[in-house]
Amino acid sequence: MRLSHLVHAARHALRTEKGRQAAGSAADAVAGAARKRAPAHAQKIDRAHRSARDFLDRR
Repeated sequence: MRLSHLVHAARHALRTEKGRQAAGSAADAVAGAARKRAPAHAQKIDRAHRSARDFLDRR
């Protein structure tokens, strides 16, 4: 599958409430794993996580 098809599918999914919920859950899981793996960078990870959640909540 081409990358452009994946990008289109992801953008389409973000237009639905279910897709935004799934993306939010994925962002939470990734941020949690990153915090465990690199606790020294927790502040940067939290900032990126907040930014991602703000983006998802705006839509």
